Amino acid sequence: MKCFGDSDMRDAADAAHSAFTELFEDWDTVRSPKAWLRTVAFRQILHRPPSAASADVLRQEPATPPASLQLELREETRAVLDLMRQLSVTQRQVLALVYDGFSYKEIAQIMDKTEDAVRKNAERARQEMKKLLGIT
Repeated sequence: MKCFGDSDMRDAADAAHSAFTELFEDWDTVRSPKAWLRTVAFRQILHRPPSAASADVLRQEPATPPASLQLELREETRAVLDLMRQLSVTQRQVLALVYDGFSYKEIAQIMDKTEDAVRKNAERARQEMKKLLGIT
């Protein structure tokens, strides 16, 4: 959800469920389950068309998040997430993975990129976020 602002919770839950199902089937061949799950879930949500049910619900729900979500996310967090949506998908993915504690090497493996590309995307994302937040 941190990376794909146009997806809803159901899309994220479906992608996570599918990734865990695949992990269970391939358990003997997976060396790093956490990174493997993240990779598969990213790919699932990138290639998944929005479900009809999600589209119907999105049309019916108000533009503001439900009260339970509003309580969960503080105002600053929502503001930062809104600003993150202005970054490229790759930059959002990198920041989300850095936030989750992955190393640049692990992120490179998850995203199938070089470590240098990951570092550069992280640097550009941080610079853009500083600019968007008005931090110099």
